[in-house]
Amino acid sequence: MNQHISDPLAEWKAAIRMPTDLITDPDEGWKKLVALAKLAHVRRQVDAGELSDMLEISDAARLWALVEWEEAYLMGLFLEEPELNGDKLPLFEPKLGAG
Repeated sequence: MNQHISDPLAEWKAAIRMPTDLITDPDEGWKKLVALAKLAHVRRQVDAGELSDMLEISDAARLWALVEWEEAYLMGLFLEEPELNGDKLPLFEPKLGAG
């Protein structure tokens, strides 16, 4: 991955702004964000504090994408019961009184 990427920081920022990879596959999209953040640190585009922030944002983006998957499932947008890395949806417990 790293020999083909000229500016990992710019690619990370673009991936956060256009979360297509996260929506289609939250775990793979998250792995891409983490790899880009680490590469930006290795290439000294960001310091350790900025890397920490980027990793936290990457984690939050993954959680956001999982919630989007859950909402899409609950709205009936999937033809079949979707699976994410072997886990069937719904991933989260329903709220009491929700129906």
